[in-house]
Parts: sequence; C-alpha cells; structure tokens
Amino acid sequence: MDSIKREYPRKTKKIKAMINIRIDDSTMSALSPGIKDETLKIIAETKDISWGGFCLQLPKLPRDRGKRFTPEKAHTVVGRQIVVSLNNPHLTLWGEVIRFDSNAQEMAIIITKVSDYDLWQELCNAQEVT
Repeated sequence: MDSIKREYPRKTKKIKAMINIRIDDSTMSALSPGIKDETLKIIAETKDISWGGFCLQLPKLPRDRGKRFTPEKAHTVVGRQIVVSLNNPHLTLWGEVIRFDSNAQEMAIIITKVSDYDLWQELCNAQEVT
C-alpha cells in the first residue's frame, strides 16, 4: 500500500499543552444514568506539528468512568471537539480528534481554528536550533 502524502509536512516539536475535550456521549448517559456529560482536562505535549494539524502525546491518561480511553473504546474519542492551550508560545488551537491510539497514548488533531494564525505559521515554519 502506498503511503499517504500529507498536505502539510509535519515537524517534530515538543510543546507543553493543556487539553480540554468534551466527552458527551448521550448513549452512555442513557445506559448509565450516573454518568453525565463532562469536559476532561489533560496535560500533554505535542509530538509534531503542521499548519493543518498536530499530534499530542498524553503522558498519563485521565480517569474516565465511561472508559472511553481504553483500547476497546478509543474510537469513541474520534470526532470529538478539542481545545488545546499551548504554554510557550501562548496559543490556543481548536480542532477535532481524527485518531486516538490508547496503546501509544497519542492523539492526532486536525485544526479548525487558531487564536493567532501568524504565530502558528511562524512556529510551524521555524527551523530547529541544534
């Protein structure tokens, strides 16, 4: 199988981030009345970035009564809206989860909105200092 060429090349970049992801599964609420909609806050770090998306590494998966972060239910996280706040530089990214691998503890995000497009583009185009 031929590999898929990305529209925007990824660049390895580690940036500390705070994730806010809303886990609102109406079927879960109907099946388990004690479980309500919730927004989870997770500390993570970017693995790589590009103009159109990025990958996050989650050092520790959150407590999740609905067990949506288990390998069996990881697909339920896909399609969720996510807000990611970067520490340095100070930047907020909005997007959608397009892949979640609970074994690798990685989440791929496609970007839908950025708080400062010029800063994000500068970050994506910046050369690494070695």
